[in-house]
Amino acid sequence: MEVANQNALADVDFEWLEHIIRAAGQIALRHFRRTIATRKADNTLVTEADGEIEHFLRDALATAFPSDTLLGEELRAQDGASRRTWAIDPIDGTSAYAAGLPVWGISVGVLVDGESTAGAFYMPVSDEYYWSDGQASWLDGYRIHADDGGHVDGETLVCVTSEAHRHYRVDFAGKTRAFGSSAAHICYVARGTAAAALLGHLALWEVAGALPVLRAAGGELAFLPDRVRPLNLTTWTDGHKSPQPLLAGAPWALDYFASRITLLYNPKQS
Repeated sequence: MEVANQNALADVDFEWLEHIIRAAGQIALRHFRRTIATRKADNTLVTEADGEIEHFLRDALATAFPSDTLLGEELRAQDGASRRTWAIDPIDGTSAYAAGLPVWGISVGVLVDGESTAGAFYMPVSDEYYWSDGQASWLDGYRIHADDGGHVDGETLVCVTSEAHRHYRVDFAGKTRAFGSSAAHICYVARGTAAAALLGHLALWEVAGALPVLRAAGGELAFLPDRVRPLNLTTWTDGHKSPQPLLAGAPWALDYFASRITLLYNPKQS
């Protein structure tokens, strides 16, 4: 299956993909600290930049790959006949973006037969471009790896959601921080900066760009509290959020931190 998925990427030019994602980042920067956020029907924030970026990326991808399916946060799915789906999050971390904070980015993931295969996440303010072709993971030309040391001390970082204090009890010796973007948190785990990331319930497009980066760097996502992995993305391809909260980390970190995170609610009723 892995070879077949890689063959399905044979016509994807990753340098071209980086070019259009960076161009989308420039659109975001033009609006940054100049835009007003509004509330969608689901009470999440959206800005003018979200729609403009998604239109830009959809147009570029549809022109290059007219047979592929396009799935995005702001616009309805555009169905294609090929095995491939592009999942777009025009701005992951919209709350941070709308507040003028720096940790947000553009996420594009490639799924083949529903399996997360390749992806990229670009943070324009810090100019960090994470990407993976499914074989290796890179940050600005340097190969990255998740923390596989298994050591936890007072400096160990776990990224958490901004509502972690209400939904979870996290008990370990290190530090927790919420930076504002789930995809950034996943990439911080992939580069070994964070040992794990407690992500909450996410939509497919929120993880599709960063998940291949995490996996090729030696990490994985797992559902909490049962720690099921590897993750089956087909369980929430309909646009709903994941049925259970997510935890990112290397295998040792998934086991270690899952045993130290207590859910203060029933995820299957949330």
